[in-house]
Amino acid sequence: TTRNSMSGGVLALNRFPDQFEKLKSNPDLIPNMVSEIIRWQTPLAYMRRIAKTDTILNGQFIRKGDKVVMWYASGNRDERVFERPDDFIIDRANVRNHISFGFGVHRCMGNRLAEMQLRILWEELLPRFENIEVVGEPEYVQSNFVRGISKMMVRLTPKSGT
Repeated sequence: TTRNSMSGGVLALNRFPDQFEKLKSNPDLIPNMVSEIIRWQTPLAYMRRIAKTDTILNGQFIRKGDKVVMWYASGNRDERVFERPDDFIIDRANVRNHISFGFGVHRCMGNRLAEMQLRILWEELLPRFENIEVVGEPEYVQSNFVRGISKMMVRLTPKSGT
């Protein structure tokens, strides 16, 4: 989650430069931005579960023992939950409603560690670099499970005096 969210965050800030400028002028947005990175990137596309009981979900009958797939990538772009879901918005009000870490008893145990690592990364990068520019198109991990970047060239512009 963390590695793919690191590169995904850099890509998002380059694709939405107004958000990068907003972040530079207000670093207090870092914690909220971290959640938006995790929502926007959605490092794992899905998770599979096995139904424990017969149930009906949105009119669909699911039998006990059926395999059910939860598409985190789809849920994190649900326009009923997130306004402008395909946009990267670092001050999104309801960003903590993302489902990248799962939900309930199956929620990822490392979620707070991943958030802390991303927060510290951006707290350290922002004071040191004026710009973090993606140079060229990223190459993506070839997987239907992991949503990540395998190669992305960047140009770092240090702040004067650092």
